[in-house]
Amino acid sequence: MPCRNVVSWTGMIDGYTRSSRHLEAAELFRRMMAEGVSPSEITVLAVVPAVASIGRVLLSEALHGFCEKTGLLVLDVRVGNSLVDLYAKIGSIQNSLKVFREMMERRNLVSWTSIISGFAMHGLSAEAVELFAEMRRAGIAPNRITFLSVLNACSHGGLVEQGVAFFKSMVYEYNINPEIKHFGCVIDMLGRAGRLCEAEQVISGLPMEVNSVVWRTLLGCCSKYGEVEMGERAMKKILDIETESGGDFVVVSNMLTEHGRFSDAERARKLVDERNAVKVPGLALVGASQ
Repeated sequence: MPCRNVVSWTGMIDGYTRSSRHLEAAELFRRMMAEGVSPSEITVLAVVPAVASIGRVLLSEALHGFCEKTGLLVLDVRVGNSLVDLYAKIGSIQNSLKVFREMMERRNLVSWTSIISGFAMHGLSAEAVELFAEMRRAGIAPNRITFLSVLNACSHGGLVEQGVAFFKSMVYEYNINPEIKHFGCVIDMLGRAGRLCEAEQVISGLPMEVNSVVWRTLLGCCSKYGEVEMGERAMKKILDIETESGGDFVVVSNMLTEHGRFSDAERARKLVDERNAVKVPGLALVGASQ
């Protein structure tokens, strides 16, 4: 092209981002500015997912600085929301909160949901719950995604009673029909707290088809608390839905071994080969955040 403008560059950056070629998307963004073409808010929204996937703090801060300098952070709430989400995903939750606080009156439901989700993602459950309360005091009505974020925070923080209260509020106060993911959070929340019978009762009463993720959640909690019989029931349900995951057999086998049922444990491990189940190998990622 003899003449490339912001639309040309943005189209290419967005294409690379959508194709998961994140380094190339970020490099195109750098080249764009080096050639004197000023990115628009759409360009920033296109490159943010790439920067989040790369996970470099300095690169994120450089993008943040550009948005502040050019006024994009003030002009478009979507830019602010994307930066809140970006910082949370790369592990810089304090920067995420800083951007959120700077947005002030421009914050919308997406802003609140992003910061609550970020705190939940980092295990800061009490802070996420407090932000949820702050959002409601500000007169912002939560949606199903906001509730999913705060339920996830309660699950990981052991805040069972608060989580159950939020779930009831979602259904009876805001008239939001819960999806399988919301029920999954409640089941995980009860299971982590050792209230396994209640978790199983919730599954039994679900008004929808239960997927393997829900049963696998219960299985993991059974493993933690040594509930072998319930774990076996969960395993049978998983096998009714899918047969490919070898990790479930290993969990059951380990539970049986801990309870001295060595022959049953061996049978469980043999089923991995008989069913051609695949055990996903562990992966450790070590690298510099900069």
